[in-house]
Amino acid sequence: MAEVKKYTTDRVYEDLFHLLMNGSYAPGDKLPSENELKQRFNVSRNTIRAALNRMNVLGIIETHQGDGSYLKSFGTDVYLNSFVPSILSNTEDLMGLMEFRRGVEVSSARLAAIHASEKDLEELEQYFEYLEGKDISNKEFAESTSEFHLKIAIASKNNMLVRILELIRWIITSRMADFLVYKPNVADSSYYHYMIFRCIKQRKPEEAAYMMDCHMKLLIQRVESFLADAGVHAEKQAELQEPIRVTNIFERNEEAHHETALHGKIR
Repeated sequence: MAEVKKYTTDRVYEDLFHLLMNGSYAPGDKLPSENELKQRFNVSRNTIRAALNRMNVLGIIETHQGDGSYLKSFGTDVYLNSFVPSILSNTEDLMGLMEFRRGVEVSSARLAAIHASEKDLEELEQYFEYLEGKDISNKEFAESTSEFHLKIAIASKNNMLVRILELIRWIITSRMADFLVYKPNVADSSYYHYMIFRCIKQRKPEEAAYMMDCHMKLLIQRVESFLADAGVHAEKQAELQEPIRVTNIFERNEEAHHETALHGKIR
Protein backbone atom coordinates (compact mmCIF):
# COMPACT_ATOMS: atom_id res chain seq x y z
CA MET A 1 0.00 0.00 0.00
CA ALA A 2 2.83 2.37 0.87
CA GLU A 3 4.47 1.65 -2.51
CA VAL A 4 1.22 2.47 -4.35
CA LYS A 5 0.91 5.78 -2.48
CA LYS A 6 4.52 6.66 -3.27
CA TYR A 7 3.96 5.88 -6.94
CA THR A 8 0.83 8.04 -7.00
CA THR A 9 2.65 10.98 -5.39
CA ASP A 10 5.49 10.67 -7.90
CA ARG A 11 3.06 10.60 -10.81
CA VAL A 12 1.13 13.62 -9.55
CA TYR A 13 4.37 15.50 -8.93
CA GLU A 14 5.57 14.83 -12.49
CA ASP A 15 2.21 15.77 -14.02
CA LEU A 16 2.04 18.96 -11.97
CA PHE A 17 5.62 19.85 -12.87
CA HIS A 18 4.86 19.53 -16.60
CA LEU A 19 1.69 21.58 -16.15
CA LEU A 20 3.66 24.42 -14.57
CA MET A 21 6.50 24.29 -17.10
CA ASN A 22 4.53 23.98 -20.35
CA GLY A 23 3.99 27.73 -20.63
CA SER A 24 0.54 27.90 -19.07
CA TYR A 25 1.97 29.58 -15.96
CA ALA A 26 4.43 32.44 -15.60
CA PRO A 27 6.64 33.16 -12.58
CA GLY A 28 4.49 34.76 -9.91
CA ASP A 29 1.24 33.12 -11.06
CA LYS A 30 -0.91 31.52 -8.42
CA LEU A 31 -1.45 27.76 -8.63
CA PRO A 32 -4.92 26.20 -8.48
CA SER A 33 -6.13 25.45 -4.97
CA GLU A 34 -5.56 22.05 -3.38
CA ASN A 35 -9.25 21.24 -3.99
CA GLU A 36 -8.95 22.09 -7.68
CA LEU A 37 -5.78 20.04 -8.05
CA LYS A 38 -7.37 17.16 -6.14
CA GLN A 39 -10.25 17.06 -8.62
CA ARG A 40 -8.01 17.59 -11.64
CA PHE A 41 -5.72 14.66 -10.80
CA ASN A 42 -8.39 12.55 -9.09
CA VAL A 43 -6.30 11.89 -6.00
CA SER A 44 -6.52 12.63 -2.28
CA ARG A 45 -5.69 15.98 -0.71
CA ASN A 46 -2.75 14.37 1.10
CA THR A 47 -1.24 13.30 -2.22
CA ILE A 48 -1.57 16.85 -3.58
CA ARG A 49 0.04 18.26 -0.44
CA ALA A 50 2.93 15.80 -0.70
CA ALA A 51 3.58 16.83 -4.32
CA LEU A 52 3.36 20.53 -3.42
CA ASN A 53 5.69 20.07 -0.44
CA ARG A 54 8.28 18.49 -2.70
CA MET A 55 8.03 21.46 -5.06
CA ASN A 56 8.46 23.83 -2.14
CA VAL A 57 11.59 22.02 -0.98
CA LEU A 58 13.05 22.09 -4.49
CA GLY A 59 12.36 25.81 -4.86
CA ILE A 60 9.88 25.48 -7.72
CA ILE A 61 6.99 27.08 -5.87
CA GLU A 62 6.48 29.02 -2.67
CA THR A 63 3.46 28.68 -0.44
CA HIS A 64 1.97 31.49 1.64
CA GLN A 65 -0.08 30.32 4.59
CA GLY A 66 -3.75 31.02 3.98
CA ASP A 67 -3.10 32.41 0.50
CA GLY A 68 -1.97 29.50 -1.65
CA SER A 69 1.06 28.53 -3.73
CA TYR A 70 2.84 30.57 -6.40
CA LEU A 71 5.24 29.61 -9.17
CA LYS A 72 8.70 31.02 -8.53
CA SER A 73 11.07 32.40 -11.15
CA PHE A 74 12.71 29.50 -12.88
CA GLY A 75 15.85 28.79 -14.83
CA THR A 76 18.28 25.91 -15.08
CA ASP A 77 18.37 25.55 -11.28
CA VAL A 78 14.69 24.56 -11.25
CA TYR A 79 15.30 21.72 -13.68
CA LEU A 80 18.41 20.59 -11.79
CA ASN A 81 16.63 20.76 -8.45
CA SER A 82 13.78 18.73 -9.84
CA PHE A 83 15.37 16.09 -12.03
CA VAL A 84 18.94 15.61 -10.83
CA PRO A 85 18.01 14.46 -7.30
CA SER A 86 15.56 11.93 -8.72
CA ILE A 87 18.28 10.57 -11.01
CA LEU A 88 21.14 10.67 -8.54
CA SER A 89 19.18 9.52 -5.50
CA ASN A 90 19.09 6.04 -7.00
CA THR A 91 22.48 5.49 -5.41
CA GLU A 92 22.20 1.74 -5.17
CA ASP A 93 24.36 2.01 -8.27
CA LEU A 94 27.17 4.00 -6.67
CA MET A 95 29.59 3.06 -9.41
CA GLY A 96 27.19 4.44 -11.99
CA LEU A 97 27.10 7.66 -9.98
CA MET A 98 30.90 7.79 -9.97
CA GLU A 99 31.00 7.37 -13.74
CA PHE A 100 28.51 10.22 -14.03
CA ARG A 101 30.76 12.32 -11.82
CA ARG A 102 33.70 11.42 -14.05
CA GLY A 103 32.00 13.09 -17.01
CA VAL A 104 31.17 16.19 -14.97
CA GLU A 105 34.73 16.52 -13.64
CA VAL A 106 36.32 16.09 -17.09
CA SER A 107 34.03 18.77 -18.55
CA SER A 108 34.83 21.09 -15.63
CA ALA A 109 38.58 20.72 -16.13
CA ARG A 110 38.33 21.36 -19.87
CA LEU A 111 36.22 24.51 -19.41
CA ALA A 112 38.36 25.74 -16.50
CA ALA A 113 41.41 25.74 -18.79
CA ILE A 114 39.47 28.06 -21.10
CA HIS A 115 37.65 30.33 -18.65
CA ALA A 116 39.60 30.38 -15.36
CA SER A 117 40.37 33.89 -14.12
CA GLU A 118 43.56 34.89 -12.32
CA LYS A 119 41.59 34.80 -9.08
CA ASP A 120 40.46 31.23 -9.85
CA LEU A 121 44.07 30.19 -10.44
CA GLU A 122 45.10 31.75 -7.14
CA GLU A 123 42.29 29.86 -5.36
CA LEU A 124 43.45 26.57 -6.89
CA GLU A 125 47.08 27.22 -5.99
CA GLN A 126 46.13 27.80 -2.36
CA TYR A 127 45.23 24.10 -2.20
CA PHE A 128 48.88 23.14 -2.73
CA GLU A 129 50.11 25.76 -0.29
CA TYR A 130 47.73 24.39 2.34
CA LEU A 131 48.83 20.77 1.93
CA GLU A 132 52.54 20.93 1.29
CA GLY A 133 54.59 19.32 4.05
CA LYS A 134 51.75 19.18 6.58
CA ASP A 135 50.63 16.39 8.86
CA ILE A 136 46.91 16.08 8.29
CA SER A 137 44.28 13.44 8.85
CA ASN A 138 42.76 11.39 6.05
CA LYS A 139 39.50 13.26 6.52
CA GLU A 140 41.20 16.65 6.24
CA PHE A 141 42.98 15.51 3.09
CA ALA A 142 39.73 14.22 1.55
CA GLU A 143 37.85 17.42 2.40
CA SER A 144 40.57 19.66 0.96
CA THR A 145 40.77 17.66 -2.26
CA SER A 146 36.99 17.75 -2.55
CA GLU A 147 37.13 21.56 -2.30
CA PHE A 148 39.86 21.58 -4.95
CA HIS A 149 37.55 19.78 -7.38
CA LEU A 150 34.72 22.18 -6.61
CA LYS A 151 37.02 25.15 -7.29
CA ILE A 152 37.79 23.69 -10.70
CA ALA A 153 34.06 23.54 -11.44
CA ILE A 154 33.70 27.15 -10.28
CA ALA A 155 36.60 28.14 -12.57
CA SER A 156 34.73 26.55 -15.50
CA LYS A 157 32.18 29.39 -15.22
CA ASN A 158 29.38 26.88 -15.77
CA ASN A 159 26.96 27.09 -12.85
CA MET A 160 25.18 23.93 -13.92
CA LEU A 161 28.39 21.89 -13.54
CA VAL A 162 28.98 23.44 -10.12
CA ARG A 163 25.45 22.61 -8.99
CA ILE A 164 25.62 19.03 -10.27
CA LEU A 165 29.00 18.44 -8.64
CA GLU A 166 27.70 19.77 -5.32
CA LEU A 167 24.74 17.38 -5.51
CA ILE A 168 27.00 14.44 -6.37
CA ARG A 169 29.35 15.25 -3.49
CA TRP A 170 26.44 15.48 -1.07
CA ILE A 171 24.96 12.16 -2.17
CA ILE A 172 28.28 10.30 -2.15
CA THR A 173 29.23 11.71 1.25
CA SER A 174 25.84 10.87 2.76
CA ARG A 175 25.94 7.33 1.40
CA MET A 176 29.63 6.66 2.07
CA ALA A 177 30.53 8.76 5.09
CA ASP A 178 33.41 6.43 5.97
CA PHE A 179 34.96 7.02 2.55
CA LEU A 180 36.35 10.29 3.92
CA VAL A 181 38.61 8.34 6.28
CA TYR A 182 39.39 5.53 3.86
CA LYS A 183 43.15 5.52 3.38
CA PRO A 184 43.88 7.80 0.38
CA ASN A 185 46.49 7.35 -2.29
CA VAL A 186 48.28 10.61 -1.58
CA ALA A 187 50.96 10.22 -4.25
CA ASP A 188 48.45 9.67 -7.06
CA SER A 189 46.12 12.43 -5.92
CA SER A 190 48.94 14.93 -5.48
CA TYR A 191 50.39 14.14 -8.87
CA TYR A 192 47.14 14.42 -10.79
CA HIS A 193 45.92 17.49 -8.93
CA TYR A 194 49.10 19.33 -9.76
CA MET A 195 49.07 18.22 -13.41
CA ILE A 196 45.42 19.26 -13.78
CA PHE A 197 46.21 22.64 -12.25
CA ARG A 198 49.25 23.01 -14.46
CA CYS A 199 47.20 22.32 -17.61
CA ILE A 200 44.49 24.75 -16.53
CA LYS A 201 47.06 27.45 -15.82
CA GLN A 202 48.73 26.89 -19.19
CA ARG A 203 45.33 27.08 -20.96
CA LYS A 204 45.46 23.54 -22.32
CA PRO A 205 41.85 22.30 -22.15
CA GLU A 206 42.29 18.88 -23.76
CA GLU A 207 45.31 18.08 -21.62
CA ALA A 208 43.45 19.22 -18.49
CA ALA A 209 40.52 16.98 -19.43
CA TYR A 210 42.88 14.04 -20.07
CA MET A 211 44.62 14.36 -16.72
CA MET A 212 41.28 14.70 -14.92
CA ASP A 213 40.01 11.58 -16.66
CA CYS A 214 43.09 9.62 -15.55
CA HIS A 215 42.59 10.91 -12.02
CA MET A 216 38.91 9.96 -11.97
CA LYS A 217 39.67 6.44 -13.22
CA LEU A 218 41.91 5.89 -10.20
CA LEU A 219 39.34 7.45 -7.87
CA ILE A 220 36.69 5.10 -9.22
CA GLN A 221 39.02 2.18 -8.51
CA ARG A 222 39.38 3.45 -4.94
CA VAL A 223 35.61 3.57 -4.53
CA GLU A 224 35.40 -0.01 -5.81
CA SER A 225 38.02 -1.04 -3.25
CA PHE A 226 36.16 0.85 -0.52
CA LEU A 227 32.90 -0.92 -1.31
CA ALA A 228 34.67 -4.28 -1.45
CA ASP A 229 36.34 -3.63 1.89
CA ALA A 230 33.25 -2.12 3.53
CA GLY A 231 32.98 -4.96 6.01
CA VAL A 232 36.70 -4.95 6.76
CA HIS A 233 37.99 -1.39 6.93
CA ALA A 234 35.69 -0.48 9.82
CA GLU A 235 37.93 -2.62 12.02
CA LYS A 236 40.96 -0.56 11.00
CA GLN A 237 39.75 2.89 12.02
CA ALA A 238 42.68 3.53 14.37
CA GLU A 239 45.13 2.90 11.53
CA LEU A 240 43.18 5.05 9.09
CA GLN A 241 43.00 7.98 11.51
CA GLU A 242 46.79 8.27 11.71
CA PRO A 243 48.05 11.56 10.23
CA ILE A 244 49.51 11.46 6.76
CA ARG A 245 52.24 13.73 5.44
CA VAL A 246 51.86 15.34 2.05
CA THR A 247 55.34 16.01 0.68
CA ASN A 248 56.94 16.65 -2.68
CA ILE A 249 53.53 17.60 -4.01
CA PHE A 250 55.01 19.35 -7.02
CA GLU A 251 57.24 16.45 -8.07
CA ARG A 252 56.36 14.14 -10.91
CA ASN A 253 56.76 10.45 -10.15
CA GLU A 254 57.76 9.02 -13.55
CA GLU A 255 57.93 5.42 -12.39
CA ALA A 256 54.45 5.42 -10.88
CA HIS A 257 52.77 7.39 -13.65
CA HIS A 258 54.60 6.63 -16.89
CA GLU A 259 51.54 4.99 -18.40
CA THR A 260 49.40 8.09 -17.88
CA ALA A 261 51.89 10.84 -18.77
CA LEU A 262 51.25 12.86 -21.88
CA HIS A 263 54.55 11.92 -23.51
CA GLY A 264 55.83 15.45 -23.72
CA LYS A 265 52.54 17.20 -24.50
CA ILE A 266 52.65 19.09 -21.21
CA ARG A 267 55.76 21.16 -20.63
